[in-house]
Amino acid sequence: MELNDDFIIAMLNSVSLFEGMDDFSLLELGHLFKEKIYDQKETIFEEGSIGSTMMIIASGEVRVSQKANPGGEEEEALMILKKGDVFGEMALLEDLPRSATIIAHTNVIAMEICREDFFNYIFKAPQNGVKILLKLCKTLSSRLRETDEKLKAFISFSQWL
Repeated sequence: MELNDDFIIAMLNSVSLFEGMDDFSLLELGHLFKEKIYDQKETIFEEGSIGSTMMIIASGEVRVSQKANPGGEEEEALMILKKGDVFGEMALLEDLPRSATIIAHTNVIAMEICREDFFNYIFKAPQNGVKILLKLCKTLSSRLRETDEKLKAFISFSQWL
């Protein structure tokens, strides 16, 4: 399905990764995305699978989770992401297994971009590319800090057990 230009501009304008980009640049980048639709409780991708795409939530919510124990079926929800949030961004930067499972918490419409298209855009528009990559680094750093805080709390709590 072809995404509407007004929708693309509005959607990408709401995403912090693309903050400060002009409408023409947003459209050029936006046309590289594909629309994906998921039903509530549908698995979008699984922890351990190889991925090469990043997604932006256009509507709905997704649950980021990991297996509670290796080989087990139980999941441990880590966070809920909402409209304008990105996920799968690590797959744009590395060719390693996904670090978490993403499940549609509600019905979801997402926009997906593959690694090859993303980097072609970055090389074609280096000024925007540097801005996007810096913001991507900040996003990853923020998530790492959050994980560090949770780990510290877990270690502190486990000392009392």
